[in-house]
Amino acid sequence: MNNIEGKVIKFNKPGELGYKRNCLNVVGKVISEKEINFKTYKNALLGMWGNPQEVAVTDIGSKKMLFNFKDRKRGLQIMQNGPWNVKGNMVNLRLWREGESVFEVDHDFMEFWIQVHGIPHDLMEKETCNVIGEMLGVLAETEDPKVDGVLRRSYLRIRVSINITKALPTGFWLDREEMPPLWVFFKYERLPDSYCFNCGILGHEKKSCKNPIAMACWDPSKKKYSPGLGVTQIRPGPTMRGENSKQHGRKEAEEEQAREQMGPGRESGDEQSSKESRIRTEQAPQQKIREKSVWKNHLRRDEEMAEAEEQVEAAPKIPDF
Repeated sequence: MNNIEGKVIKFNKPGELGYKRNCLNVVGKVISEKEINFKTYKNALLGMWGNPQEVAVTDIGSKKMLFNFKDRKRGLQIMQNGPWNVKGNMVNLRLWREGESVFEVDHDFMEFWIQVHGIPHDLMEKETCNVIGEMLGVLAETEDPKVDGVLRRSYLRIRVSINITKALPTGFWLDREEMPPLWVFFKYERLPDSYCFNCGILGHEKKSCKNPIAMACWDPSKKKYSPGLGVTQIRPGPTMRGENSKQHGRKEAEEEQAREQMGPGRESGDEQSSKESRIRTEQAPQQKIREKSVWKNHLRRDEEMAEAEEQVEAAPKIPDF
């Protein structure tokens, strides 16, 4: 009998796997320092999702759980309608990719719809959304602020995957040639007050934070973070011609109420496949960013070890007696 300990083993793939055709595998992680009750989170999430049929939920440990959606379309709809939270704690849903261990699924990035407030009228364009989104993180989607050339909102909306291990960005200064710089600020849709009011990082409270207090860019005498960085989700979609504002408002409210109860099959298979492909393509650069960071840490550690060895070699030797 051969010893398996420490060996590198390669398996032959058994052909087309059933789950690749029909199921969607998603790993969720609760972004919190507190211990969680798996059953509580499982029941709460399934309830918010309208108790979809044929969903297997497995406790992985380390605040992670595996969701297996037999209905791929329904699983993708749930991911698209996020982020989700239970008891004020965010639950980060990520696709489990082929060839990846369930423990390797990267939860450092989370996708948000972000509102950009304060942009001047002449810059309210989709191109502006693209520039801001690419600077924020991995750009997933942008909403055209105009319908038939007419502005439908006073702010821009972009869907971006951002690194949640770092402080949440709150805004930036807009340079204007003949006017003073303008502060442009962000609002995160469906974000509860679960971020640290001290440093702006998700998943821990101010009382346990060891980071220095972040001060506001627009006023260094004030704290950067406070309750209210998140807002209620706004449903996208152009206002139809001939529809008054009251009708449109009622329609948006009805859509929000039915968001978690959306039935499968509302989109074609090609559209759903495109969405899944987009999510997988989006997660690829995030993994590269993470791997690059890990590689830099290893390189820095090697340099420090080499430097320490040089110092030891250069140190005067104590003669033997």
